[in-house]
Amino acid sequence: MKHPSVRRLQNLAAGTILFCAVTIGGAISLHGSPGPLPPSPGRQEDDRRNDTNYILQKVMEWREAAEQHAAGKPDTAAATIGQWNPADCEIVIDFVTDLAGKSKKSISRTLSKAPIRRRLGVTTQEIQQGDLNRILKEGALLHTDIALLDLETDAYPDRNDGVGIFVDGRVIPIPRKFHWPFARRLIDAIAPSPSQDETARQWYIATTAYMLSRGHLADAKPNLESAKEIYPSDDRILFYTGVLHETQAAPSHQNAQLPPGSSGSYGSKKSELKKARKLFLKAIEVNPDFAEARLRLGRVYGLLGDHRKAIAELQKASEFIKDPQLKYYIALYQGREFAMISRFREARNHYERAAMLYPNAQSPLFGLSQLARIRNDSEGALLGIERIFELPVGKSPNDNDPWWKYNLSPVRNAEILVAEMHEMLAKMPDDRQ
Repeated sequence: MKHPSVRRLQNLAAGTILFCAVTIGGAISLHGSPGPLPPSPGRQEDDRRNDTNYILQKVMEWREAAEQHAAGKPDTAAATIGQWNPADCEIVIDFVTDLAGKSKKSISRTLSKAPIRRRLGVTTQEIQQGDLNRILKEGALLHTDIALLDLETDAYPDRNDGVGIFVDGRVIPIPRKFHWPFARRLIDAIAPSPSQDETARQWYIATTAYMLSRGHLADAKPNLESAKEIYPSDDRILFYTGVLHETQAAPSHQNAQLPPGSSGSYGSKKSELKKARKLFLKAIEVNPDFAEARLRLGRVYGLLGDHRKAIAELQKASEFIKDPQLKYYIALYQGREFAMISRFREARNHYERAAMLYPNAQSPLFGLSQLARIRNDSEGALLGIERIFELPVGKSPNDNDPWWKYNLSPVRNAEILVAEMHEMLAKMPDDRQ
């Protein structure tokens, strides 16, 4: 019969959930675009693209849904477009973004034509100015909420191929999200440039935070690639991209047992950490007061074996950070880094500080036990383990220990960011003259 302590350690290990987006059967690149859209049923896509009446009809239906949709609500308008075949959505978005990419004079001339004016529901002012930004933003909001609220129909052919997550070593297929790239295309078409539009920036920040908070790295990467082109010096975009690479260096990705015929499109642990280091350094260069970027840079330095630089960055971060969860990470990683250079007294102090911040967390106690073992203190090592067994048991290990949530900590405010995005989009001016 197993000792209760052994069983408890096994239960703690079994509670670890590994999230790992993968390619399945090579059908879709892990972090690439969703690939070819499935054909529309009952009619060839080429015919539909060449049928002006059909295009204008779908544009009108799409615009009516966008106007009726309430931000953040799973209403009939969003559900209806969520049931469309993706090819029809693409036809509409091609039409709208192609028009938005023309000169203001050309847009104004096109909008003045009755069929287009009626289908798009443009105002007199928008016609005069050749301005489609309201149309683009309302459409982006519609497709964003379809993705956020999981309103895409389950009837899409082949919509589960290509993407999956690992949960305790098992591959779980997840639906492909067609509506994220639809929304992104509309945001990217904002004139004169989304780089000059704060609503567009907020869209990128909020949607990326949401994707990272759900472990949907396959959606986050193309989002961040586009954002970096538009906002090459934005500290938050650089930070999120660094977080993506740091996450891809984690054991849950690097050590995942992929099924036959599958592969992950991220690099080795070292290459991903180097990319993260570069991005965190650039975020700090843009914003020297970005303490959370320094925290993560310090951890990355440590994982790359540069322990003294790690300690220096963690110390700089500690001077500015007040959030208890982030202070816990700093103390925990400082303990590790001091231990790596054999400064055991400082290491112990930092582990104890982490334990004081979260008394029910097991990670600092593991660290203290490891320190004792390194110093051949068997009694101290055992004491650290016994303290772990005395901790209250939660439903899962991450109930008491923020260490389990480290990869998600930069986007713990994702819901707030999404709410702010909804508020900004809902306040768009709408002059119906």
